[in-house]
Amino acid sequence: MQVQEFADGLPLDMVTGQPLPVFASSFYTTEMSRVLLNYKDHQRINVAGFLRPIAFRTLQYVADYFGYPYYRLIPMPSSGASMRKRGYNPVSTMLPKPAPPTLVYDVKTLKTRWQLLARASHWGSGVQSRRDGSRHKFSIATRHKPPAEPVILVDDVVTTGATIAAATRTLEAAGFDVVAAVVVAAVMPRS
Repeated sequence: MQVQEFADGLPLDMVTGQPLPVFASSFYTTEMSRVLLNYKDHQRINVAGFLRPIAFRTLQYVADYFGYPYYRLIPMPSSGASMRKRGYNPVSTMLPKPAPPTLVYDVKTLKTRWQLLARASHWGSGVQSRRDGSRHKFSIATRHKPPAEPVILVDDVVTTGATIAAATRTLEAAGFDVVAAVVVAAVMPRS
């Protein structure tokens, strides 16, 4: 399902004024939150086996939806603190193996910048706080070439879209063409 209408922090297309399309496999229900929190915060890496087919179907749907022959798939990178805590990047670990044939994985181009006193989580913060916290969150690897294929970003959960927006701004400033984002779960607005 498309969930960009629920995320206030997503970047707008300069021509159409529409937000970046975001496709979710599920809403962030109580059950899905338990699955994702066990996977991310309790090092239950075997849960990735449950998430891979879900991610595969959503990625295949998005690839068919846009109809390009190939896509560059860029997962959200984990910060150094998260990697030390977990030992793995939850987003890239849950990606299907093998990938749908139209997707090319690219886990090295987008990097998290080191930030002093950065919070590990967005939990409890509002839209503006998330935007401010994500503004300079990412950088591009020094030896990158903008791909010919359009880019699909992948993340685990979308709430306001601030992280996806920051990654999109960073990639587009370097010449990449971000066409969509895929998430496992989307948080519904409270109102």
